[in-house]
Amino acid sequence: MKLLLVNPFFKGAIKIPSLGLGYIATYVRDRTGCEVEVVEQVSSGLSEEELFVKIRQADVLGLVCYTESRFEVFEFARKVKAANSSCTIIVGGAHVQTLDMLVLRHCPFIDIVVRREGEEPVAEIMEGRQLREISGITWRDGREILRNPDRPVMKDIDSLYLDYSLIAGQIEGWKDFEIPLELQRLKALPIIASRGCPFKCRFCAANSYWGTTYRYLSPEELVRRVEYFATEHGIGYFRFYDALFTGNEQRMLRFCDLIEEKSLKISFRVDVRVGTSEMVLRRLREVGCDVLGFGIESGSDRILKRMNKGVTRSQVEETIALSKRLGYWLVGFFMVSLPDETEDDVMATFELLRYFDEADVQFFKVHPNTAFYDELVQRGEINDETWFDPAQGAELFYCRERFPRAKMGFSQVQSILSYAYNHLLICNWRKALNRYGTGRGAALLAMAMIANTLLRSSTGRRIHGKVKNMRLVQSLYGWLKQ
Repeated sequence: MKLLLVNPFFKGAIKIPSLGLGYIATYVRDRTGCEVEVVEQVSSGLSEEELFVKIRQADVLGLVCYTESRFEVFEFARKVKAANSSCTIIVGGAHVQTLDMLVLRHCPFIDIVVRREGEEPVAEIMEGRQLREISGITWRDGREILRNPDRPVMKDIDSLYLDYSLIAGQIEGWKDFEIPLELQRLKALPIIASRGCPFKCRFCAANSYWGTTYRYLSPEELVRRVEYFATEHGIGYFRFYDALFTGNEQRMLRFCDLIEEKSLKISFRVDVRVGTSEMVLRRLREVGCDVLGFGIESGSDRILKRMNKGVTRSQVEETIALSKRLGYWLVGFFMVSLPDETEDDVMATFELLRYFDEADVQFFKVHPNTAFYDELVQRGEINDETWFDPAQGAELFYCRERFPRAKMGFSQVQSILSYAYNHLLICNWRKALNRYGTGRGAALLAMAMIANTLLRSSTGRRIHGKVKNMRLVQSLYGWLKQ
């Protein structure tokens, strides 16, 4: 039996390797002894024809489905079934968690949907266990679609690990481009130390997908893994891709103590929550944590409360100020056009950008399995069938054109996002000069200041929209950023 796990995302770039598929592949291989392979289509360099050669040799194909890639996943599955009708096609991932029945109704070429964690269900499928006996799956029995009971989450994740050789092509030469240049020169590894999140932000699907139980590697097991990769493979920088790394203070302090006892000389990045104690932040910094990521989302107290973030603007400023005093490089994550958000709220958010070395400002998109989505469903503004309508597009932006109660239109938000990135460049002008050189850096800064002057008025926005789309301007900007 051969299992092929694929992320059928064919466009753009993959910032995060398919660690989840790697965990499933490792678990299934170790438990069943079957042949497994993981393919990240974007980074593999395989043509579709070469990929289908592999598919024709597979007995079971597992596909990961995200909201933005759902139509690609569905179309890919259709082609696979046409090319290899005997191949069992499984789909999993956050997007299909509660849309499982509809996925099978709309896509007769998909055989099974795995809900939540995939390691145990996929292993049992590969072992040939009767599908009706496998909890956590929704499956097709002839013309009937059956939804088996939920499967409890795996409590002991110390027993789970990722054999990185299964995703070697994805991580070879992998870099985190949001960190200082000197850290980018280190050999890097993406890593996960926990599953789930104890908080319930209204825009996030983590609780639906992982359950409300926050699980994490024991400090001893985590440090054992870090030490192994640092000493045996020369890893100098670790990027932890946890929804929340610092969920348990005592665990964090024990982790830091063990790093110190082992005399490990490493650098790493973690995502932390506003309100993390000074003791934890100080200890992390002492043992090699150079970069902190913060999911700030908004600088408006009204919007922070609306999204159930559980923090205030004052707490945000206090934690950021503390982190800067400790010498951290800060990466901030923000969203624009959240439900009920106005331009005044957005401007309050942009006041915080000057504190961050890097920032990711995103147009808020609606996702299933979130409290905001449930609210929109209750108001009759959307329903589950929306996710199967190609006319809606891959990304469902929250704007007036699609949701009448939204405060901002699509082009308005796009202008705001342009303003945000220009503002970030201007705030970090020294970094711009260092990164691009004095001449190019100064030219980029001048363009950013001119653009933001235009973006402050409706007339200026119209002019900016026309100018930025001119081929000469796009070419000049591209050359300056080379």
